[in-house]
Amino acid sequence: MPQSDHLPGFIRARLEGRPTLRRAIDNSFWLFADQILRMALGLVVGVWMARHLGPENFGWLNFALATVGVVGSLTSLGVGPIVVRELVRDPHAAAGWLGTAWALRTAGAAVGFLACVAIAWRQGAPAGSLVLIVGAGLVVQVPEIADLWFQARGESKVSACVRMAACVGANIIRVALILWDAPLAWFAATGVAELGLAAIGWWWAVRRAGARWAQWRPGRARVAALLRESWPLTLSGFAISAQAHADQLVLGALIGGEELGQYAAALRLVNVFTFVPMVVQTVAAPELTRARRDDENLYRARLHRLYRLMLGIFVLTAVPLVLLGPPAVHLLYGGAYAGAAALIPWLVFRLFLTNYGVARSLFVTNEGLFRFALLTSLAGAGLNLALNFALVPPWGARGAIVASLASFALTIFGLEWLDARARWNLRLMLRAIFLPWRGDPGAP
Repeated sequence: MPQSDHLPGFIRARLEGRPTLRRAIDNSFWLFADQILRMALGLVVGVWMARHLGPENFGWLNFALATVGVVGSLTSLGVGPIVVRELVRDPHAAAGWLGTAWALRTAGAAVGFLACVAIAWRQGAPAGSLVLIVGAGLVVQVPEIADLWFQARGESKVSACVRMAACVGANIIRVALILWDAPLAWFAATGVAELGLAAIGWWWAVRRAGARWAQWRPGRARVAALLRESWPLTLSGFAISAQAHADQLVLGALIGGEELGQYAAALRLVNVFTFVPMVVQTVAAPELTRARRDDENLYRARLHRLYRLMLGIFVLTAVPLVLLGPPAVHLLYGGAYAGAAALIPWLVFRLFLTNYGVARSLFVTNEGLFRFALLTSLAGAGLNLALNFALVPPWGARGAIVASLASFALTIFGLEWLDARARWNLRLMLRAIFLPWRGDPGAP
């Protein structure tokens, strides 16, 4: 039964004849349930694990996660949003698109793991072994391609249940390792275990939906079409990932695991709240695509409302973080992470840029501005690396934060004037911050 059917009667009455809103509410419920579970376990088990490992070991673990995250962003080939779009447009071609995405993700995962092996060979202990262990997750993660199918079908409940079950299983393992006082490498392996549990869940979910993995077969024409359209998105995703992780990589390389551990602890607390825009993005993506196909003005109005929503989410999360974040760090992490508490007010501003960046990615996908997104992302990544190397040695973690804020502001807002459609989107984003929707903001 849809979750909207459990709402009070006066709310159900307002939803009558509004299937788009009902579908969004139902999908949002399960996606929020998944992310709230992750947030709760992250605050309990994740903090417990950080206290157990100490700042230095925790820092090196996050260094490995950041390294593999950057590698994986390139080898995933950026096909996800394009495949979801095509599945929404033509559900009958699902087997061909999913099979093509599977083949490309498998090839990319193999290359990515080999890259992790090369990186691990050049790194000293303990970073090298951790990168190798975490890198194995790139291969185990391939069955997650099934999530694209469920996204396009509007069945977020299935995806959420798979992820929640895997998350609970992996965190049970983490608790056992803490109680057992296991070595650092075992904690790195729990991420791979979570992806393995999820892979089993995806296999079960696809079979339960009446499909068969064997039916998903790649097509040569679709391979070429996906690669031709996705390569700018792939490089853009790589650049964005480099922006997101450059601070941790530079901190680990230039300062060491201790400073990185303090920064990672503060960042993890702030990132708890990034699940909200990601849930909104997942729910909004099919609805924006349908509006873009059917009614241009409706599409612009929905995009404007999405930006307004992202602004509201930032305000609702930033205020309590600034006020309660520093004492929460002392309470949760303990005295060993005192340096992390002072970083919270600085990191809060990342949430505003994250929220708008997530919403902007839907505009980029629907308008096909992948090459322009590549340009802005590469410019932002270049600025981020340059500022990190300039500011981290004298300022440490605070320098990394300043570098990230400047680079993401350039990517999301600063370069939109270079393209006509992006200029229209910039006006839309600024209007969402300062003005209500008052009709068509002007064609691109």
